[in-house]
Amino acid sequence: MPLISIAIETSCAQGGAALGRDGCLERTIDFDASSRHATTLVGHLRALLSDAGLRPGDLGELYVSIGPGSFTGVRVGVTVARTLAQAVPSLRCVAVPTTLVVAHRVAAMEWRHLAVVLDARQGEIHASLFIRQGQDIVPAAQSVLITPQEFLASSPRPLLLTGEGLGYHSMIGDGVAMVDPSLRLPTAEGVWRVGRNLAGTGQFSDYHHILPVYARNPHVTCHGKTTADGGRETETRV
Repeated sequence: MPLISIAIETSCAQGGAALGRDGCLERTIDFDASSRHATTLVGHLRALLSDAGLRPGDLGELYVSIGPGSFTGVRVGVTVARTLAQAVPSLRCVAVPTTLVVAHRVAAMEWRHLAVVLDARQGEIHASLFIRQGQDIVPAAQSVLITPQEFLASSPRPLLLTGEGLGYHSMIGDGVAMVDPSLRLPTAEGVWRVGRNLAGTGQFSDYHHILPVYARNPHVTCHGKTTADGGRETETRV
């Protein structure tokens, strides 16, 4: 039996889903995720499976983009993924960091240090620094909430910048280059490819351990540099 896998991306306004069979990506679907309704996502997933002659019970693996990203969009994607995993007990799930998906969009480019930049409001950015480790792209440090100026002052060079935050913040400096805007957002195809790589190394999660990752807790005012993790949340602009 072939391994059927599905990927969910709802962390930005341009949502999508992808379907794979064994190691081949068979089809993708793009949709407007700005409505933030779980029923809309469920309908798209049902259509994706139906068009391929499949049912939810045929799924073997699910990869979901967990953020950071749109506060409501990430919650919707994770909620639908968890609901699907409960309905299909044999389904194995992978929580896919959205910043890693964005980083992989420029995997073919030449760079030494890569930063994925999201807008975190209050004059700050959520920044994730990546390096290459063999054939892999891996975090070089914990993600941070920081001002653009502080991040540029403390970052290694040469530095390639990507991410939706570049549309809101001026980040110009010596040894700094920017990715073309067309490559700065996550895609369902990217979630599928990164999710499949993570699955290949056994990085599965029980569905009840899959949680949205936000940049900042909206109930806590952050000043200066702080670590951004799953306990902090904000509506990043996407």
